Amino acid sequence: MRYLATGLNMLDQIITPAGQTLPPKLGGVPLYGYCGMRVFTDDVLYLARVGNDFFDIYDPWFSQNGVPRQGLRFVSDKTPYCAIQYRADETVQDTWFFTRDWADSDFWRPQPEDYRRHIGPDTRGVCLCGPPQPSPSWAELFSLREKYHFQIMWEPNGSHTFATDRAATVELCQKVDMASFNLVEGCRIFGLAGEAELLDFLKRLGPELVLLRVGSRGMYTIAGGRAYLLPSAPLPPGTAVVDTTGCGNASTAACCYAWCEKNDPVMTGIMGNVASSYNLRQYGPWPQFGPALTAEATDMADQLYQKYRCLL
Repeated sequence: MRYLATGLNMLDQIITPAGQTLPPKLGGVPLYGYCGMRVFTDDVLYLARVGNDFFDIYDPWFSQNGVPRQGLRFVSDKTPYCAIQYRADETVQDTWFFTRDWADSDFWRPQPEDYRRHIGPDTRGVCLCGPPQPSPSWAELFSLREKYHFQIMWEPNGSHTFATDRAATVELCQKVDMASFNLVEGCRIFGLAGEAELLDFLKRLGPELVLLRVGSRGMYTIAGGRAYLLPSAPLPPGTAVVDTTGCGNASTAACCYAWCEKNDPVMTGIMGNVASSYNLRQYGPWPQFGPALTAEATDMADQLYQKYRCLL
């Protein structure tokens, strides 16, 4: 397939600002990355290491949406989960892996052999979230890119968004084609005081495209030494924000697709915002993808582009 969405596959257990623990729901980077791309294309592979109980949990959604199964690799009895504690302003206060040790999560992250099985001449883009430190998986991914000439979009995982990750992040950003950060984590990684300083820094970071996600305000796309602020996509009448979990992964993956399809920085950001606008209307993933949704999303992106193309 032309596009791959991958990373750590987990259920999400949401803890609300009021302290209410909700039942675990479908989640994980591959899920939300897949959904972000699937808004605009069905030529995308859900690449993940999962538990033997995967279909007990992810069906009927997985089957109803015709998600290709060849990207799944069953490596354990149980699918892991992540607890996510939110603040009142919808930012994440804390997250923890179900074993209480994030180091254990490496077992479920994509390994070199997973990339070798599914990346080939037709691959255009790979979107992943993970640690920035050098690893056999990164070495394999870069080797495959050298052979097949696809592009890589990278987003740091939550447990690697601290000052101790700065050097590895800067080094990795000299090698990937695209990178995505949110405002809070970006300032924390790079030791910067606020949005203006971070934007100036990201313009010189290295990737040809950098995203800076700024919550309900939307995102900046940064390319060619310029930053473009694209406001969040408007919601249809009668809909509301229900849950923002996974919106960063969805918008990042949609931008990966958009950029690899040769869109400019403004349309790229718009497509990312449109994808996340579907994700936040319910708990868990958008329930049903298909041609009608793609046509609707494409039309929304085209209308917004007419409004914001003046930024170019």
